[in-house]
Amino acid sequence: MIESTTIEFKREFNEKVINTMLAFLNTEGGTLYLGLSDDGAVYGLGVCSGDIGMEERRITDSFRNNVTPDPSPYFKVEPEKRDGKFIIKITVKQGGSIPYCFTKYGLVPKGVYVRIGSNTVMATREHIHQMIKDNSAGQFNSELSIEQDLTFDYADKIFSGKDIKFGLQQKQSLGLIHSDGRYTNLALILSDQCPYTTKAAIFEGTNKERFKDRKEFSGSVFRQIDDMLAYLHVFNRARSTFEGAYRIDHTDYPDIALREAYINALIHRDYYIEGSVLVSMFDDRLEFMSLGGVMPGVTHDLMLAGVSVTRNEKLAQIFYRLNIIEAFGTGIPRIFSAYEKSAVKPEIPVVNGGFLVRIPNRNYINRSLQQGFQYVREKEAVYGSNEQRLLAAFPDVFFSKENASELLGITCSGAYKLLERMKEQGLLNARKEGKKWVYSQAGFRQF
Repeated sequence: MIESTTIEFKREFNEKVINTMLAFLNTEGGTLYLGLSDDGAVYGLGVCSGDIGMEERRITDSFRNNVTPDPSPYFKVEPEKRDGKFIIKITVKQGGSIPYCFTKYGLVPKGVYVRIGSNTVMATREHIHQMIKDNSAGQFNSELSIEQDLTFDYADKIFSGKDIKFGLQQKQSLGLIHSDGRYTNLALILSDQCPYTTKAAIFEGTNKERFKDRKEFSGSVFRQIDDMLAYLHVFNRARSTFEGAYRIDHTDYPDIALREAYINALIHRDYYIEGSVLVSMFDDRLEFMSLGGVMPGVTHDLMLAGVSVTRNEKLAQIFYRLNIIEAFGTGIPRIFSAYEKSAVKPEIPVVNGGFLVRIPNRNYINRSLQQGFQYVREKEAVYGSNEQRLLAAFPDVFFSKENASELLGITCSGAYKLLERMKEQGLLNARKEGKKWVYSQAGFRQF
């Protein structure tokens, strides 16, 4: 008998014995003999029959008390006598909750040992991650968290605010605690120590050349939702129009669209991929980019119809229970519904390795239209009628009834009647783009 992946000899009990037992537990199991030299010769433990039981208990207690989760069902310590000398045979089976670790260190390299050939070595972080994946159901939320020293101060506040209990029993039923008593990745996402962040950037103009502001949000996913939406609210400006004697305020972005787009990014991101959710605001649009593409089999039309294949189902279930989402698969339809009466519509462009939701600024007017508005303001004394003001404002651009309504301060229905009358008079051309009509001056021929 020689040392191998599953056999180890030690002359006496020491720290290396416990390391090897842990390595056997995390690998294929094995047998360790105390009281044998490296070549297998009987050395003995130097104890009498009355003391061998005490040595046996010392080994058992040391391993059981220092390893998480409880390894008791997977090892056995037995005294033997060879050549008139006492030795101890330690049989370790492969554990059922790999990876096991030293409690005081946790799931980090110095806390996890494995067997490679006839050697006992520390596992690398990559090896630990792979062990977790190999011994799970393939769902990130259900896998063991590398970080086990977790707190839930912000989550406690959220659950308490909804009058929902969030004790040990609830954490277990929600999937925050693994069957072996350790925290899962779902717990990590909800915890104050959540390492997955959101990066927000506000840009000047319609490209990424100039920053106006930027910020990174961290902590519990619940904190990120509250902080991120509060941050966007600061930059979500309102513009007023008048319908008769009434002033109507329109924010750049519907609040429901902001909320649904961001929460959608958190629920559907691939947490196996390192990186942050990216939120980018431009003058004309707001973009939410999460890591991980659309789930297999889900098309654009299916998303609009409310069909959802959730990448992080347990997280979505908690959001649903807390009324953070109303129902599975309703996020994208609700975003589009918020723009039902708008001239501009949200987009979901195809992006390799990511999921992008782009929502337009309802109040954005392109540079040509802005120049037209300015021209009208300067020439109001010359152009008195609504027809003249429209012709002056839009000399060489396409425009909609919503643009005309905003310029003239009249209702959309009133603007539509005016535009149709101008078309009949030969002052305007009209064509249909999707579900809406756009207009241009009769001399502007880009149809």
